Amino acid sequence: MLTIDLETARRFILGKQGLWPGQRWRGLAGVAGAMREMEYLQLDPLQIIARSHDIQLHSRVLDYKPGQWEDVTYGQRQFFDWGGWLATRPMDELPYWRVVMRRERDGGPDAGTRIHQMGVDHAEAVAEMRAILRQRGTVSNRDFTMATRTRTQSYRGRKDSSLALYYLWRVGEVMTHHRENFERVYALAEAVAPAHLLTEAGDAETDRFLIKKDLAFAGLSRLTRVSDSYHRGVPFSQIRSIIDALLAGGEIVEVRVEGWKQHHYALAGDVAALNDLSAGRVPPAWTPLGPATLEE
Repeated sequence: MLTIDLETARRFILGKQGLWPGQRWRGLAGVAGAMREMEYLQLDPLQIIARSHDIQLHSRVLDYKPGQWEDVTYGQRQFFDWGGWLATRPMDELPYWRVVMRRERDGGPDAGTRIHQMGVDHAEAVAEMRAILRQRGTVSNRDFTMATRTRTQSYRGRKDSSLALYYLWRVGEVMTHHRENFERVYALAEAVAPAHLLTEAGDAETDRFLIKKDLAFAGLSRLTRVSDSYHRGVPFSQIRSIIDALLAGGEIVEVRVEGWKQHHYALAGDVAALNDLSAGRVPPAWTPLGPATLEE
């Protein structure tokens, strides 16, 4: 077990998210690097001063310009957006997320039934939207006027066409081709993702991936039931055995933070960074390109 002090833990968690000791990315390649390091770039349509995802990247990438995340996501196809908790994910992770999408489609006990029921309730509209996408290539919600559709009461959409497109997106049949004024323009998945990624990883492999994804995102985590992986169909009854297997395989490590009651977990690949921080050094990959960020 690795033991660290509270300052090391704080710097590690911030550094894992690219927020300490300063901006360490630049340019479009840097935007992609920051998005990958963050694990998830949460997307938000609301714009007060700026949209939250642009603010997130502005704090990490020198000379960031609003909208550059779209260039690497929809232009370069390095990422895709998905989920009720809307965020970008690296495109090369798609085979794991397609397992999660299938779980949502099937409505298993650990994945929930809401998306499954949406497909059942709007099966006719789903089949219609599927056929229209095959014919047109790309489709957005605005292509269908309210006067021509069945009205619905879901917060996911007021038209049956909107819910059908949302359902197809959630279960992986379609993906976001691009956005217009932040609104999704849909296309069939094979028109967006590389063919070799339109496969499913194994269920057990996916469960391990989701737990490690939680750790990569949090830096340090107790992997409690509120962790994101438990909402992606990872059976809670199997969590302990999966964690034990990851520990035994050297993929994750236990970490004790001085002053914290509970032990936490971290990825084994992060041990070098934790050792650097414990010794008072900045991990080489975290060297800022500009002025260091103030800690207090």
